[in-house]
Amino acid sequence: MGTAGHIDHGKTTLVRALTGVDCDRLDEEKQRGITIVLGFAPLDLPGGLRVGVVDVPGHERFVRTMVAGAGGVDVALLVVAADEGVMPQTREHLHVLRLLQVPELVVALTRSDLVDEELLELAELDVRDLLDDTPWADAPVLPVSGLTGNGIGPLRDALVEAVGRLPEPVSTPVFRMPVDRAFSIRGFGTVVTGTTRDGALHGGGTLEVLPGRHKVRIRGIQVHGEDAQRVHRGQRVALNLQGVDSKLVPAGSWLATPGAVASSDRLDVRFDLLADTPRPLENNSRVRLLLGTAEVLATVRLMDPEGGPAPEAILPGEPALAQLALGEEIGAVAGDRFVLRSESPVLTLGGGVILDPEPPLLRRRERRAAARLHAVLTAANARGTDRVAALLERHAGIALDVRALRRRLPLSAGDPGEDAAAAGDRVVAVPSDPPSWVWSGVVERWIEPAQAAIDAHHRDHPLLDGPLVNEVRQALVPPPEARVFDALLPKLSAEAGIERRGPRLARPDHRAEPDADAAAALDRLVERLEEGGVHPPHLEDAAEGLALPPDAVGWLVARGRLLRVRDDFFVGAQSFAELVRGVAAFMASGAPMTPVDFKEISGLTRRHAMPFLEYLDREKVTVRRANERSLGPGAARWLDGDAT
Repeated sequence: MGTAGHIDHGKTTLVRALTGVDCDRLDEEKQRGITIVLGFAPLDLPGGLRVGVVDVPGHERFVRTMVAGAGGVDVALLVVAADEGVMPQTREHLHVLRLLQVPELVVALTRSDLVDEELLELAELDVRDLLDDTPWADAPVLPVSGLTGNGIGPLRDALVEAVGRLPEPVSTPVFRMPVDRAFSIRGFGTVVTGTTRDGALHGGGTLEVLPGRHKVRIRGIQVHGEDAQRVHRGQRVALNLQGVDSKLVPAGSWLATPGAVASSDRLDVRFDLLADTPRPLENNSRVRLLLGTAEVLATVRLMDPEGGPAPEAILPGEPALAQLALGEEIGAVAGDRFVLRSESPVLTLGGGVILDPEPPLLRRRERRAAARLHAVLTAANARGTDRVAALLERHAGIALDVRALRRRLPLSAGDPGEDAAAAGDRVVAVPSDPPSWVWSGVVERWIEPAQAAIDAHHRDHPLLDGPLVNEVRQALVPPPEARVFDALLPKLSAEAGIERRGPRLARPDHRAEPDADAAAALDRLVERLEEGGVHPPHLEDAAEGLALPPDAVGWLVARGRLLRVRDDFFVGAQSFAELVRGVAAFMASGAPMTPVDFKEISGLTRRHAMPFLEYLDREKVTVRRANERSLGPGAARWLDGDAT
């Protein structure tokens, strides 16, 4: 339960009357009579209920702290002083509660002992008018006095009823807690405090600090000042951390199950601009994002919810779809509620819900598709398979594994792995551990650039089968991961009319053959090299005066007519076969061959003999042992009379 209301309307006094705990714990708070930081207290209600109470400040300058306290609140206790009625911060706090979609609201008319019946009735009417167009139009409005205790009993009963109307919380395997304080205690180390948002935590476990993903171990747990071994959602917790300095766990960060929560510097969101906002919110405006206990600056990049061009601005009272580009990373979960405030002067503008906490960068040409996909992601009746397929389409060309899918879906969502496996041909599995998937429809975007890359290669390199697979991948914008491209290559080949030839891709009708003139030039090049035997001329000299097509040497090597002994050293296949036969004849007696023997057999100088010997070893024509060689299994193809 969180309090809300204007400054000095008696929130802290009322909490003390309900719980017996004074939430003003700072000297400055006690001296000034206002709450500056969040206060916390346990409230025991009839029926064995224990409610964690968050007392928030009412001053305008502390709205950020108010949002930090109201995030994750189930029941709001709106406090209005009967002798003053509704005030500016009453309205702003109510806006915040509405933006955060707090389920239940109870109103306490404090200082009711200071007014007569007529003023008390007017104060209640004032509150009723305020609540008239809100989800809490029928909320109980109860007169109380925090000093005398009058009305505390009925207020407790109303809170019990409000708690009873709450739905059962959804159990999630993910624990997370926004940090509102971090400090060090001599002899204990780092201590952080917060109110748990999801999941459960057992003592001695390991958590992750977001942003930064620093791993920390839990040394000790306290719940409302008492040692505990286990905590669950909604409890006020202090954690003694091991292995981290308090500066690495500042207020605004999160503690969460390792790897389960997103950490990003951009968010896809849906939000509403308040009807009483003084001006439209323009595209690319700078705002303050309040999420959990954090406040960061952000730039609003609008999308049209209907999938049209990005609007220049949204008017007060209108809904909006946008990507927020954040000034720093922040931990977030799909479904989290947030508040937006203007950069300067600081006013509450609106708020909404996170749709994707780790979205791809929003490019102008993708805004229409992004809006359409978010409509699927947020549809109340959307199936898990549809949501996973839409999410993968939003991240087109990127493989997301089970953990990445889970981070981008609400914590209450089902098993994304099962949904992906059941999504049919809309997604394709990408081999990985853990399993991952990619949207199959991205292939349509690849067809034209892939065809263009292959056609250009056929035109410029007619003697090659086609470009290498990786060359085609790099021609796509943006180039997908190699494992993603490989997984989708069969689908691309079928739809683009291409085929794989070893490491290359080609059009089916492409034949890597020279025309008559080129063939004659190629034959002449081979003849010149063969004339030199194993002492061939340099390639440039052999090619002099010949009109060779591009990739001529590569084509000859691929067809076995030339051998590349070294980068700049080529020999004809027939000459090489003759050399192998000479080596085999020498070894026929069973004697091993030394480099000196090879020089005598080949007639080569040492400068050329050593590259030849290394080539013979690589091709397994010979097998080297120390400084001697014997005939290897690769010699057979050169000794059967068919050198090529």
